[in-house]
Amino acid sequence: MRKVWLSVAAAVAAAGVLTACGDTGSGEGSAKGDAAVASSSSAAGAGAEDAPAAGSLKDARIVGSGVEDHETWGAGAYVVRYEITNSGAAAADYFVGLEFLDADGDVLGSTGVTADKLGPGKTNRGDTAPLESEISNGPMSAIKSVRVSEVDRT
Repeated sequence: MRKVWLSVAAAVAAAGVLTACGDTGSGEGSAKGDAAVASSSSAAGAGAEDAPAAGSLKDARIVGSGVEDHETWGAGAYVVRYEITNSGAAAADYFVGLEFLDADGDVLGSTGVTADKLGPGKTNRGDTAPLESEISNGPMSAIKSVRVSEVDRT
């Protein structure tokens, strides 16, 4: 019986060490060096064998951002170029939340992008820009940076 409890205690300790070593949000550079990664969410409450792999900060990356004249988003738009890579073993749908920040790091607003039925090891690349209605805590012209605020994988 003591061997069983020692095994359980060792497994719990190992899980704690692995959790402590997880990525908690290292900055992700952009073309202008102004992007950061903030947090990730996961499929909480489901059994390990039932739950899809949780979205990982490593699955979403901002590869460039800044004001530009864009064919889709218009003149003087704050454009974000991103990549979503499926690091799981099965196809998955992704939602990636983005937060737009002012010079003080305060959140001006947010938007999201998706990648549907993204195959294992595949990368979805795209660009987006916030709409006026998504920026409610200041003017669009105050946007100085963007960060990934969440990654949901289903």
